[in-house]
Amino acid sequence: RVGYQFNPRGNAGPWNSEKLWHPRHPGQPAYLLPPIVNIEDGPSGIAYYPGTGLTSDYAGQLFITHFKGAISNSGIFTYKMKPSGASYAVEAAAPFLTGALPTDVRFGPDGKLYYSDWAEGWPKSKRGRIYSIFDPKLADSAELKAVKALIASDFTKKSNDELATLLAHADWRVRLEAQYSLAERGAASIAVFSKAAAGSNELARRHAVWGLGQIARKTPAALAALRPLLAHTDAEVRAQAAKTLGDLHDASSAEILVATLTEASPRVRFHAAEALAKLKHAPAAPALLASIRANDNADATLRHAYVMSLAGCATAEQLAALASDESAAVRLAAVLALRRQQSPTITAFLADKDAYVAKEAALAINDAPIAAAYPALADRLRQTRDETVALRALNAHFRLGTPDNAAALAAFAASAAAASLREEALDLLALWPKPPARDRVVGVFRPTTDKTRPTEVAAAALAPILPRLFGASTPDNVQIAAVGAIRTLGLKDSVGELATVVADNAQSPSMRVAALQALDGFDVAGLSTSADLAAASNSPELRLAALPINSRLHPESAVARLSDLIGRGTPKEQQTAFRALGAAKDPQADDLLLTQLQRFAAGEIAPAAQLDLLEAAALRDDPRIRQVLADREAALAQNPDPLAPFRVCLEGGDPVKSRRIFSNDPVMQCMRCHRVGEYGGGDAGPDLAGIGARESLEYLLESVIKPSAKIAKGFEIVSVTKADGEVVVGTLLSRDTTGVRLKTSDQDALLIPASQVKSVESAPSAMPEIAALVLSKAQIRDLVAGLASLTETSAPREKQPLRAMRQSATP
Repeated sequence: RVGYQFNPRGNAGPWNSEKLWHPRHPGQPAYLLPPIVNIEDGPSGIAYYPGTGLTSDYAGQLFITHFKGAISNSGIFTYKMKPSGASYAVEAAAPFLTGALPTDVRFGPDGKLYYSDWAEGWPKSKRGRIYSIFDPKLADSAELKAVKALIASDFTKKSNDELATLLAHADWRVRLEAQYSLAERGAASIAVFSKAAAGSNELARRHAVWGLGQIARKTPAALAALRPLLAHTDAEVRAQAAKTLGDLHDASSAEILVATLTEASPRVRFHAAEALAKLKHAPAAPALLASIRANDNADATLRHAYVMSLAGCATAEQLAALASDESAAVRLAAVLALRRQQSPTITAFLADKDAYVAKEAALAINDAPIAAAYPALADRLRQTRDETVALRALNAHFRLGTPDNAAALAAFAASAAAASLREEALDLLALWPKPPARDRVVGVFRPTTDKTRPTEVAAAALAPILPRLFGASTPDNVQIAAVGAIRTLGLKDSVGELATVVADNAQSPSMRVAALQALDGFDVAGLSTSADLAAASNSPELRLAALPINSRLHPESAVARLSDLIGRGTPKEQQTAFRALGAAKDPQADDLLLTQLQRFAAGEIAPAAQLDLLEAAALRDDPRIRQVLADREAALAQNPDPLAPFRVCLEGGDPVKSRRIFSNDPVMQCMRCHRVGEYGGGDAGPDLAGIGARESLEYLLESVIKPSAKIAKGFEIVSVTKADGEVVVGTLLSRDTTGVRLKTSDQDALLIPASQVKSVESAPSAMPEIAALVLSKAQIRDLVAGLASLTETSAPREKQPLRAMRQSATP
């Protein structure tokens, strides 16, 4: 499912839009088992308490390390589960260790809990450490010494009776070694395990089932001892017996397993159904359907087991016949089983009267995929109102790739459907000639059978509907997608519509800019007229878009125009003028740039346009300009201010572009560690909501370039050396004349008086100092602008991450 992370449509595709990773909720796709709970960020190691070493409070608990790159909010958490239907729920979750950067955790034979520690931050510190945690009151106990001795002992030399006794030991490592040792002795241990299975110790009974299963893999006689355990008084023994017999593909247990489907225990029913799935016992189908009706989708884990069994026990034809069943739960299970079989008979459910069942069929056809069912899914495009189904239907049309499919996409783009779907239809037409290898919905490598297609097919489908797409009633995103398709498909016959859009003051600036840029791509005769009209527009965006076009079309007057714009234009216009000068072929551009560099040295260039001037100058070959730039670099190298080379990044960035860096840059991807209010993201770094209102531009720039210079409150870890030599490490809460106040693993607010403080050393920020290495100065400027735009302290939960950056962008 890694394809979701790189989904071509962005935002991880269905992973987020369909809430696949959320715990179970109404409307969630039924083909997956939802997580029990979403735990903390950065799980990197896990261990189960073996039963000895710590106090009894930790019995049955999982220890999971959470590595977030910052000591202040990383650590080890414990989780205790409780039965919930056929699965589990979290009974309790709590921090076990804080103020550390653990990467893995393991219990040692000495009863201690060991964890590996990264030391600090994300970069390699080259100071890896291993710590042990133990209870001093138990460290020398006779019980732990006995466990250590047992683990170190040679189990092959122990008698059957001794090993049978150890099956009930408090430590699961000892129990497991006893089980394996008995199993290695083969048939001679069948009687030992059978006796343990009938005994009073709950844990020994379970190990007995597993041990018999191990023996049965080589000695079928053990099956005779296993089968009666399906009627044991202990429900968990019955569940494990069903599971083991299924793993062994014991056909003789099939009828008993079918009868077990009516058990009171959900776990027993679950394992019985999964066992029947492995046996592919066709007579089980009626009992499975009865169980599905009785469950009625209440327990998703049970439904999964029934579906797996149904997929193995029923034919595609039998499952398709369930399309007329009165029970929606049965019809849904049939769809999910057909998905497992990847059978095209699933099309019988696409028009199901229950929208949830119909949607699941559409998801199966596109996502699994079931390519033979694409035509039926494509036919649902105009019949469905469900956007998730429509998205898959659009994709089916695209993947089928016939002229009729292209015409269907075009017709849908001109319909009254949701704007996002109409935009997708147009994007698919633009992609028509060269279908991408990644699937548009699930993002995995799934190339179409035809790697190239005739451009004329998409062009012929799009051209007739274009007049219906351009107008005040059509959303901007749809119109812009149409312009993109015109450019990609080379529809020169549409230049009239594009010129009309450029001249239409009722159209949005972004739409008119897109149309002008499309015209520029065609380089048609009327381009000059449209560019002149745009240059005289009241829209700053349109004037900026026209500037490089006019400079190229009229090189004889370009430098004069650019000089005038630099003198009287807005900072945005000056930025564009400088970029155009960098590409100008007129030698006069060098003289103008040299003059502007002199003005820059005198502090006369607007801060927002300084970087653009320097980047334009760097493109020129004039030796005078190169010398000025070299002198500047030499001076910066002598400047003790680490931010000096980057101060040209303080102003003039684009908040919209910053989102790509924040969310998607493969190296930076700030979103992994930072959230923006309720938009989502990681918790390793401070929440950035409202940071633009709280902090200066210089602070924001410094936090990007030199993250350790000023660490946000609540995230700075310090090591305080006291006068008596004791060292205390914790999160800095405050430091003043009274002393240093820390949050440690033991205390929420420990005050170390000033008289006792010998020295204070800060750990570096968890944020790696790599921005200057992996980002261009233009990207750094955009990132600063994006951070500065985050002026709101909270945001509606339903919005997507960092949409604030897009909403606050100004021309």
